[in-house]
Amino acid sequence: MNNFEVNDAGNHIVAFNKLLCKSFPHHLFDPAYLLANGLLNESVENQQGRGEVKYFNFNGISVVLRHYYRGGWPAKFVSDHYLWLGLQKTRAIQEIKILSELHRCGLPVPEPVAAHIFKSGVIYQADIVTVCIPEAQTLSEILQIKSLEEQVWEKIGKTIRKFHDHNCNHADLNANNLMINSKDQIYLIDFDRSKIEESKGNWQERNLRRLCRSLEKNARNPDYKFSKHNFSSLMRGYDSM
Repeated sequence: MNNFEVNDAGNHIVAFNKLLCKSFPHHLFDPAYLLANGLLNESVENQQGRGEVKYFNFNGISVVLRHYYRGGWPAKFVSDHYLWLGLQKTRAIQEIKILSELHRCGLPVPEPVAAHIFKSGVIYQADIVTVCIPEAQTLSEILQIKSLEEQVWEKIGKTIRKFHDHNCNHADLNANNLMINSKDQIYLIDFDRSKIEESKGNWQERNLRRLCRSLEKNARNPDYKFSKHNFSSLMRGYDSM
């Protein structure tokens, strides 16, 4: 977070990456504003496979805007409101912290640009902007179109192992949060609720099981190009590190 500056303007709090921009106006977190001013990049609107993300250019950089929504059973009652427990405990600030640390360590993650908190009394809403990964699709999107070669599955396993060796516990490791670019480079995205653990444990195995379940679930569609042999190749890459 050393590279981030925090601007507090009433209900709007913005933390922005000083290495990438001199400021980041809070209205750039508003999709309606981006649309009204012709700033949205519709040509890549669905490129990274996340329904709630928006793409636009800022300071010559292609960036991705994501709003924070609740998942699981709480989403049935509250879609995008969270209890205010202080700025440092907000979802957006916690995510840019972990992204900054992982990016500093050279791990393949999107570089964080800015985070936005809209505070109203004891609740808040949040957004995050990251640098767009060029010419990339999610693992899930790719498998809907074609199968992957064994060495690519092994590379996926090796990439996950690098994160685990840095004690990074990804909270939602699934086929939508792994991305592959045109050069078969692997990236992890969406580090909401993720942690840098203090020690090793069984969370690594839980990460891998979660990924396997997401792939097997998608493979219920007969057109999805995944088999158990693919995951064995992934684990061979993981275990080779």
